[in-house]
Amino acid sequence: MTFFDKLTFKMTNIINIKIRSLIKLKFYALILCISFSCNSDMNINSINKNQLDKETSLYLKQHSKNPINWQRWSNSIFDVSQDLDKLIVVSIGYSSCHWCHVMEDETFANDSIASVMNEHFINVKVDREENPDVDQVYMTASQLMTGMGGWPLNVITLPDGSPIYAGTYHTTAQWDDILKRIIRLKKDNYDGLKEIASNVKKGVTDINTIRKQEEVSIFDNLYLNENLNTWRERWDLINGGDISQQKFVSPSKYLFLLNYGRLYKDQSVLDHVEKTLDIIAYSGLNDFVEGGFYRYTVEEQWKIPHFEKMLYDQAQMISLYSKAYKIFKKDLYMDVVYKTISFLRSKLASEDNLFFAAMDADTDGEEGKYYSFKEEELKRISGNTDFDLFTSYYNINVDNPWEDDKYLLLPNEYSQENEWVNSNNISSKEFNNLKEEWIERIIEIKSERTEPRIDDKIIISWNSLAIIGIIDAYEAFKNDEFLDLAIIMFKELRKKSFRKNKLIHTYKENQFQEGVLEDYAYFSKASMKLFQATGLQLYFDFSKKLIDQALEIFKDDNSDLLFYSNNEELFSKVIPLDDGVVPSPNSIIAEQLYNIGHVIFDDYYLDLSDKMVSSVKNIIDGNINSYSVWANNILNRVEPFYEIAVIGPNAKSVTDDITGTFIPNAIVVQSDVESQIPLFIDRYFEDETYIYVCQNKTCQRPERDINLALGQVPYVY
Repeated sequence: MTFFDKLTFKMTNIINIKIRSLIKLKFYALILCISFSCNSDMNINSINKNQLDKETSLYLKQHSKNPINWQRWSNSIFDVSQDLDKLIVVSIGYSSCHWCHVMEDETFANDSIASVMNEHFINVKVDREENPDVDQVYMTASQLMTGMGGWPLNVITLPDGSPIYAGTYHTTAQWDDILKRIIRLKKDNYDGLKEIASNVKKGVTDINTIRKQEEVSIFDNLYLNENLNTWRERWDLINGGDISQQKFVSPSKYLFLLNYGRLYKDQSVLDHVEKTLDIIAYSGLNDFVEGGFYRYTVEEQWKIPHFEKMLYDQAQMISLYSKAYKIFKKDLYMDVVYKTISFLRSKLASEDNLFFAAMDADTDGEEGKYYSFKEEELKRISGNTDFDLFTSYYNINVDNPWEDDKYLLLPNEYSQENEWVNSNNISSKEFNNLKEEWIERIIEIKSERTEPRIDDKIIISWNSLAIIGIIDAYEAFKNDEFLDLAIIMFKELRKKSFRKNKLIHTYKENQFQEGVLEDYAYFSKASMKLFQATGLQLYFDFSKKLIDQALEIFKDDNSDLLFYSNNEELFSKVIPLDDGVVPSPNSIIAEQLYNIGHVIFDDYYLDLSDKMVSSVKNIIDGNINSYSVWANNILNRVEPFYEIAVIGPNAKSVTDDITGTFIPNAIVVQSDVESQIPLFIDRYFEDETYIYVCQNKTCQRPERDINLALGQVPYVY
């Protein structure tokens, strides 16, 4: 059986299994979501020429010289394709994706491949970071059809956009074979292709059909304990994280574990998080020279990274290490946060104080070239130091290069440094001097190289995550520069992220894409965090406004959840649920509704949040590691949730002292003026600052002393 026959056989069999199995598959494997819209129109004349030279997207521009007549995504694709009765190739990727570059160089630059694609297909290139709802719906289809996903994602569809084939990276020969067999199938068995498309469409639609809950679910700690124990079996107790052949960090997982461990005083959970964060800090995932985290490692020991750096990873890792610092008080975690923020400001900062989307994995056509070193360069870095001493610290085996004649530097783990220093009979001062000299030479060598490309689009949702992370850093370390940066970012983002009173998703050089659910969810949370950090009501009002808009724009009449986008032209709509490499926007909306309801005493927001969380109870049961923000929402319902309100002329300084403590299951808010926000009404006194610890609209005795106030919260110790 040929490659194509195997894929076709697997595809058609998976598609025709019971919908229950399809639902299970989708929720196990759904991959990273981001956002979409479209501006340009397509016509019959345009499809005879590569149109991507007009684009601002770095990824699309990378394909502008291909002999393939690429078009950008447009809802008018379907009008043209149906007029011509042509199938569509939808090829999705992003600028920092290594295998996207490989397939572009090998296959999409091939004249023979281009001839076949141009004659028989309408060919559409999609930047998934610009058009994430296109990516969402076709990635879901790929998961259903093959059980796999990734980028580049190459989908072949009927003229109406319904998928008949999906795959990721292909060699030139594989892709040529697939195209020609699809062409023959269209000629000989078009009805069969239409049946496949119909099954795929039904499957995607069914798994995104979630019915309203007649009653709000009751959660208990047994539900959480059983789910955590199921997850615990997947923990990698040697290397940290979860057992996996590749190591990704999904920060929301560990934020949930911090909350759970603190609430239930489960030291084994906290130990697992601490061990994981310690290992990651000194792993190949963390750039110990310039700062910032790579996307993932390609093996289970966190040693060999896949070298792209994404803004959303940096943002969430700042949050994770900042919150972990509140519990573990490790200088190592502070160093990680400061270095990651420094990386953002030095490498990804735009002129208007926002952050660009990503840094490429490749330079000069080679993955990791910027970060790896040849043997002669290693000797240059080591200088007059004994070469064996240098290589032992950076875990280099000269007889075993990472790739060809290239080596990666991997410092000794934090817990092993003292042992290494003692075993080599050097003082701590000598060791620190050596490290400084080595780093200086590493930087000097890298300064002579081509730097990785920066994808300089501004993405609203990812910058919102960065604001959240930077405020978390402010709460942990009380560095006013962090709060100032978050405020400046918010002002710029608010000024530039609206068109016709609606959010956009991304913009660059006057091109922009319509906002999707995650833009509203993350920006609302960023604004709420600023309200908590400053006490300024304008941030609360803006946060609530975004939530209200999201409920109106993305409402699903059949459920209590929200669609990812309101694009009616896609073959199906998607309700994003999994908390993967970024949180589900639905889980963040549920969290925001809960917080808003507790601040303004509004049962509408609280009830809707309850319904959203109830909707996913059965879906996440047994797989809570993939739904960690939902799990935090459940924690808020299983254990008492506190509103901690600091009110009075010294509210900010008192709040700053409080938020330096790790407090799960609580929202801490402040006001240094008299306010009409319900939680603050009749609680302001000009001469004193009081701390109110409240539950469900009822407050305990106000306290001026922080320790006495926090003594009313049993989770603080």
